[in-house]
Amino acid sequence: MTIAINGRFLLISFGGVRRFATELTVRLARERDDVVLLLPAGGADLKIPGLPYEVVGRFGGPVWEQFELPSWLRRRGRPVLLNFANIAPVFYRKQITVLHDIAPALRPGDFSLLFRIQWQLSTRLGAIRPGRGVVTVSEQSRDEICTYFRLPQDRVDVIYNGADSFAVPEGADVADETPVALVFGRHGAAKNVRRVMDAAAALPDGSPLRVRVVGQLDPALEPYARDVGVPAKRLAWVGPVSDEELAREYLRARVFIWPSLHEGFGIPPLEAQALGTPVIASDIPINREILGDSARYFAPHDAGALADLLRAVTDDDTLHTELVAAGRSNAARFTWAETTRQWNTMLSRCGA
Repeated sequence: MTIAINGRFLLISFGGVRRFATELTVRLARERDDVVLLLPAGGADLKIPGLPYEVVGRFGGPVWEQFELPSWLRRRGRPVLLNFANIAPVFYRKQITVLHDIAPALRPGDFSLLFRIQWQLSTRLGAIRPGRGVVTVSEQSRDEICTYFRLPQDRVDVIYNGADSFAVPEGADVADETPVALVFGRHGAAKNVRRVMDAAAALPDGSPLRVRVVGQLDPALEPYARDVGVPAKRLAWVGPVSDEELAREYLRARVFIWPSLHEGFGIPPLEAQALGTPVIASDIPINREILGDSARYFAPHDAGALADLLRAVTDDDTLHTELVAAGRSNAARFTWAETTRQWNTMLSRCGA
């Protein structure tokens, strides 16, 4: 074993972080014969099918990650440890940690006090200490990390995520005759989904557009939508979906809305583009970095501007066709194969 992967991400991560960690773990293990996924006690049911794994120690949670895991690694020759989900052991030197962003510092209200303390300690005393590798997923995120932690830029590597997780499902339907806008109903003020509800309320009464809300839904969204006057028939609260179901949701949508106030990267809009769905995104630096000219942008707090863009992309077939082509071209730049290649290059540089 040369490469050990901290498998706690299977317990604590979700959304884009989980997608990243799972995709990269699978692909590294497929291309190398020295990769082992390490899981906490009782974690055998979390294993990824077809991947070599070991269950380590007797505990779980921070005790496992901070004490049992590094102790086990030291007894087995000190392999390189890869931490894919922001949190790293403090007492282990030979490791590389992915800091997707510094969200706990920028928007503390979205995280528990216990998690914020754990993140600060593990990052400052573990991930960013001299001699330990740090990777992030965008130039914007690197700038934020280096500014916040007062690190030189060359201390943090940037390797973009891939976005080609989905093949077109067999027998997939084309977009609905009734135009559909797709959005993730994510928790947290920075996800800015309430502006989508405001925009849905601002659409004309006769608008045929329907908004489908997927993912782990913020329970406050539905009452908020009622309060701002969104007609019930305009919204479909879909909730959590499988990968195959998500691919079908992208395919049936006329447009995908990505309204965030802050992200470290942003896999979903690229997944939508790869499947031929135009993207409307908030005008923030990370979206400009990843999406470039392939999307249409709105000021993140301007629900009226978002409503106008929804009408334009829904009604203008020429604009829609242009955005489909631009989106596919943009998404093609982000592949998991290229992400894995860059990781292997970095690992070779580190002697792994």
